[in-house]
Amino acid sequence: EYDSNVITICNIRDPTTSIVLSKQYTDTVGSRWRLNVYPKGNNTNQRYLSTYVELCDGIAGRYQYTVELLHDDVTRQVKFQSEDHFRVGEIRGYQKFIRVRRLLEEGYLNQEGSILIRLSIRPANLALRCQYQEEYQTLKEEKLRTQFNTQLNQNLMRIKSLRDDNASLQALVYPEYASNIFVVRNFSALREAQEDICSDNAYDDVGCCWRLIVYANGDKEGRDEWLSVYLRLLEGIPGSYEYCVELLHNDAAKTVKMEGTQSFDIQERFGWTRFARLDWICANGFVSEEQDALYFRFSLRPPNYKAKCEYHHLLRLEARRECELLKRELIPAYSTMTYTLRNFSEMQRKDSFIYSDPLVDDLGFSWRLLIYANGHNEARDNHLSVYLILFEGVSASRFEYRVELLHPQNPTANIKMEGVNVFKLKKIWGWPQFMDHERLQEEGYLDRTTDTLEFRLSMCPPDIKLKCEYQQEFIRKLKENQK
Repeated sequence: EYDSNVITICNIRDPTTSIVLSKQYTDTVGSRWRLNVYPKGNNTNQRYLSTYVELCDGIAGRYQYTVELLHDDVTRQVKFQSEDHFRVGEIRGYQKFIRVRRLLEEGYLNQEGSILIRLSIRPANLALRCQYQEEYQTLKEEKLRTQFNTQLNQNLMRIKSLRDDNASLQALVYPEYASNIFVVRNFSALREAQEDICSDNAYDDVGCCWRLIVYANGDKEGRDEWLSVYLRLLEGIPGSYEYCVELLHNDAAKTVKMEGTQSFDIQERFGWTRFARLDWICANGFVSEEQDALYFRFSLRPPNYKAKCEYHHLLRLEARRECELLKRELIPAYSTMTYTLRNFSEMQRKDSFIYSDPLVDDLGFSWRLLIYANGHNEARDNHLSVYLILFEGVSASRFEYRVELLHPQNPTANIKMEGVNVFKLKKIWGWPQFMDHERLQEEGYLDRTTDTLEFRLSMCPPDIKLKCEYQQEFIRKLKENQK
């Protein structure tokens, strides 16, 4: 749903007023917005009132917004609706919102000389709304971490006098463990599929990001006999940490526990190929019969309070460096290309695949879609499979991508697959189960009159610096080929 707010804009008749800024209001995601109104327009053309929406603070991203000039007669209300990508401090809107003459003569002004405008805003889709809420939660956590750091610094000042008397005091004070629960669901299915499963990102109170990795049917020499468990430091400060990994049981006396101290590097994992025997786990009630699940608790902390303070300091320095880099980076615009797949029904009957025409982005890189009308591998006979291939360009280049299946009548129903990936030349990347055939037919994505599907491909490097590097490298390769 839209987050709506009715705003009163005053001083419309005041000849000295060039811009009126509304009060800021906060949407349910947590971002703060306001309306910028130019009673005489924001350029030399003073015949129109201009309105712009501004993201004052919060989460940058793609939003849909509606600006309505209210009137006692509902049929006379002026309404504009659009969708744009907002960055903090940027404005989006309408230079020619309404003629000033019409505004003054047709009853839009109330007795005080003000107007009412309803501003409605929402993320472009539900997935983005969830993403923005998660990002806002991360910002809140950062503020809490800042408060913690402030309290930490105060505590350091208090113990400074004690450290003069006993230099080893900080090395003897142990911080609390940061603990997380990880539930391995569908344990039996994971064993049969011989798959591993990772926990969600878990942050300790220092700010480091960890994951627990569980091999349900064992890893390497422990396969088929042992449960294998590993800890991995995804992001943060490499160094020495105390750990405790527990396989929980209703009877606390049966809980399996591994603990100790280990030096971790970024992306390095540490653990136990033989954590616990699988037959013993199943025989002793560790697997929940109702949910077919195992329950783990993993806990981490620096080995002492002094190390925790050092890790905090290093993490603050790293965050400061990253902040400076982000300030220098700009997000380039997407390069968008379209492709029409013809004779879909015939391709589906023949069980064949097709390459799209070369789709060239604004860097000059050539992309192609590889499409299986009747599905590929495990998706055969029931899904449309779509893959993306970099045919010509710079190998191992990082791109943000969006592959869309367009709906002929309803653009809001477009099917989007998007993300960030490192693409190597002529290596496929995509979705065997892009869309099932039944939905494709019933919801109107297939144009029956022309027997076609319409695809749209959008690509861009994550930042302008990478885009320039890829462009230079691509030009260099073209020159070498010409020689």
